[in-house]
Amino acid sequence: MVVSIRQFAFATAFLPAAFAGADPAGSLAGHWEGAIHAPLEDVVIAVDLAVDAGAKVVGTFSSASQKLNGYPLWSASSDGDAVKLELKMADPGVRTFDGRLSSDGETITGQFLIDVHAVPFTLKRNGEARIAPPPRSAAIDAKLAGSWNASLTVGAQSLPLTLTLTNHADRTATGSWAAGAAPATPVAIVYEAGTLTLTSPVVPSTFTGTLSADGTQLVGSLHEGATPRPVVFTRVASGS
Repeated sequence: MVVSIRQFAFATAFLPAAFAGADPAGSLAGHWEGAIHAPLEDVVIAVDLAVDAGAKVVGTFSSASQKLNGYPLWSASSDGDAVKLELKMADPGVRTFDGRLSSDGETITGQFLIDVHAVPFTLKRNGEARIAPPPRSAAIDAKLAGSWNASLTVGAQSLPLTLTLTNHADRTATGSWAAGAAPATPVAIVYEAGTLTLTSPVVPSTFTGTLSADGTQLVGSLHEGATPRPVVFTRVASGS
């Protein structure tokens, strides 16, 4: 659901993505490891870039200290040796890795930009991309399938939440959710004894709730940290 990420010593919020650029497969595809060199300590990170079936490069961002694992990048591009990776979270701002690819194609160095802040970063290629497919769950009750909207209060902010649950012909189901301006991220789905549990493999977030008697609401709590937050998802009418 990603509505917040532990702050760096100077400021932050992280990310998400689709990719487009000149020959990205040849120059940037792969698994990249390195760090953002923040004033008080390095923040260890990894970026994975790969070409999908449509010849489009897609990417993810990971950082164990930020509890992110395969968060989708918002955008990325390359122009000669110039590389730009953009990250977006629930707020409307964009964080940017503005870097240069080394002559041997094995290192990207540059500045990580957040608002008026700029700190150096380094990434080194380490093998092929490691992008996990979205989790597949057992097919769910048809009453749960569809699109759902909610809002979440964080401080003085009210963030819109969206949830999509889909059954497939092979009797599996997939789900995804998003908060605010952030991209959608996958969730694993379990529905047992009338209780729906959604667990994100990307961030440490879990929603647990039940379907209302009229089938129009999912009422429950979002667990993202020590304090659960109440959340009520309302079904989006077909065609809306």
